[in-house]
Amino acid sequence: MEFEFKKITTNENLGRLSELMYLCFGLKVEDSYFKWKYFDNPAGHAIVYEALYKGKTVGSYGVIPEFYWIDGVIKKTYQAVEAMTHPDFQRKGLFVKLAQLVQQDASNQEKELLMIAFPGTQSFGGFVNKLNWKLINKCNYTFLSNFLFSLKNHRKSNNNFQVVSFDEPSELLSGYLRTAKPHAKVSKVINEEIFRWKIFNNPNFKCKVIGIIEGNELLGVCVYRVDYQNTCLINWLHFNDKLNYKIYASVFFKYIFNETKIRYIYTWRSESQFLAETYNNAGFLINPFKKGPFHSKMPFTIYIQGFGKDSTIGKFDSYDFQPIMLD
Repeated sequence: MEFEFKKITTNENLGRLSELMYLCFGLKVEDSYFKWKYFDNPAGHAIVYEALYKGKTVGSYGVIPEFYWIDGVIKKTYQAVEAMTHPDFQRKGLFVKLAQLVQQDASNQEKELLMIAFPGTQSFGGFVNKLNWKLINKCNYTFLSNFLFSLKNHRKSNNNFQVVSFDEPSELLSGYLRTAKPHAKVSKVINEEIFRWKIFNNPNFKCKVIGIIEGNELLGVCVYRVDYQNTCLINWLHFNDKLNYKIYASVFFKYIFNETKIRYIYTWRSESQFLAETYNNAGFLINPFKKGPFHSKMPFTIYIQGFGKDSTIGKFDSYDFQPIMLD
């Protein structure tokens, strides 16, 4: 078969990608989803290529730009998104060819190139075996039971604070995001503009944003969403002062349980000390078995070009590893 490969450079007529998404993953998204992700991103336009057969789009793959703190310096990075191949054209090397075009395009733009991916079962082998990506870790989920949390946290807490909900950007929240500090050597930049785009303007997921105020100061922010009937995912947990993780994180968890009435809160397990201790102290657990709730593991892979061999980006415990990293 002869295929044509083209770079997607306009946000018009993206219905072909919505159709491909449904055929590949059974997910129905509006055309506006791809416009939002590929062209409205404050970090810049995505690098996306498509494969066509007789004028019809039968495959696509791309990366979206992001900003990360890396050893105290903000650098532009990329995240792999939507590796899609029409069911009738799978196993014909389309993903690898598209990924090679994307990687070459990105490497032409960046002297130091870091790309991250959370690949599914079908694309994992292509990333690692054919495209020179490196598996950093197979990551666990960590979860908290409402029942056990209630038993452990039955005592009354300090009442000098207030938990508030943000339904839209506010000056208080914006001010916090403008001064948000990274607590790990490799940490996603979450500023006011990126937060608005990723959280409030996200057409695919509707997240809740809450904060803790003491006096007139916003001490920390938590982003979460109820994704199933009995579970809630914490996308992002952040306090500017590291000491406040230990003091106030459980306040967020208690608020979420009370508001949602769900049975479990879960998130990604991090090796970063401040996050790991926060969740462990609150009573979060790991499922050690190969079946049951939250037993699955998620591969975290990276592609590096131009960085030194001793760079911290190759070490999992260097990352502020939270679900807000995921596209």
